[in-house]
Amino acid sequence: MNHIIKSIKELTKCNDIDLQKIQTALARRRLKKNDFLLKSGQVCRQYYFVESGTVRLFYTKSQIEYTVWMGTAGEVFTNLESYLDASPSRINIQAIEPSVIYTITKKESDQLARELNTYNTLLRRTVEMAFIGLSKNVMSFQSDGALERYQRVVNE
Repeated sequence: MNHIIKSIKELTKCNDIDLQKIQTALARRRLKKNDFLLKSGQVCRQYYFVESGTVRLFYTKSQIEYTVWMGTAGEVFTNLESYLDASPSRINIQAIEPSVIYTITKKESDQLARELNTYNTLLRRTVEMAFIGLSKNVMSFQSDGALERYQRVVNE
């Protein structure tokens, strides 16, 4: 859980007691290559913490898969639209290599957010980072060519 602990500390500056409470709430899940955390049409009810491996978020349109984001060790994420609205997901979350993911249910996450200011900060920071990424993507799609967009993704 080293990558997750490092990420939580970087995002929140939390103390050891709060960190222990967060760790206790997380459930470990091992994924094989091509296993899904979430499939389109399901409601996302978890936040995800990548300990190792890589996952991709993608959607399918006209039988073509479009990858919208990739998560690697230390990343904390969810499908915000589905998670917050309890609506069916329009995206899939799939491991593209063997991965270890820690999860927390929305119910447990909401409870932890009520109890710990540092966990609340963690959630806020992940949403802020998602918004920044979205803003960069919008600007890139409006002004960059395909090669420039690809290079930006590789470099980030």
